[in-house]
Amino acid sequence: MQRGKAPWSIRDVALVHLMRLAVGFFVVRFIYPLFFAAPPPVVEVTDRLVVIGLVWFAVRRHGGTLASWGLAFARPARNLAAGLGGGVLLLAASLFTERIYTTALFLSPTQHPLVAMVEQAFSWRDLLLPLFLAGLAAPVAEEVLYRLFTFTALRDRFGLWGGAAVSAAIFALFHFNPYWLAEMVVVGVGLAFLYHWTGSLLASIVAHSFINTTKIAMLFYNVPLI
Repeated sequence: MQRGKAPWSIRDVALVHLMRLAVGFFVVRFIYPLFFAAPPPVVEVTDRLVVIGLVWFAVRRHGGTLASWGLAFARPARNLAAGLGGGVLLLAASLFTERIYTTALFLSPTQHPLVAMVEQAFSWRDLLLPLFLAGLAAPVAEEVLYRLFTFTALRDRFGLWGGAAVSAAIFALFHFNPYWLAEMVVVGVGLAFLYHWTGSLLASIVAHSFINTTKIAMLFYNVPLI
């Protein structure tokens, strides 16, 4: 179980989220155009690097390390198994929630650049970039930001359920897509519980990666998501 009170505050969490937007916007809007027109994958990678850098700096500023808060390879077999098991359950919950949510509200999916890349792929070689972005870069950066950093501070303030729910809502809102809102909240709560119970960010990263990778495979093989 993930124990201990986070030395950073909710104010620190809010600042990191705001800095993520500000730094990312500045780099993409003003720095990259000096050299090249940044395509969506470059923007995605930039955002992930900014997230990890900001959280690392904030954690170090309070005397901690990412490893001490679960980003380590202790008990890899146990945490890998927990992540895969959690990923299977959360994938099912995600697909079910998406179906109910979109049916009830008559929503249609908004095209995402990664989804477009997968739908235009002709072979698994064409999937290497989306698999890297969605199956590795996003799970690592988002688990560091939303579970390791955001959830822990909110849990200390609002308790386990409150911290999981609020951090999941932030996780969903920062994807800026109403179509994914409900399933992101469900998955976010599940990932927070997985991190809390195992004490390992590896478990939630594996679960997150499993969900994203499986959905990419489903899109590639034309298996309906809803």
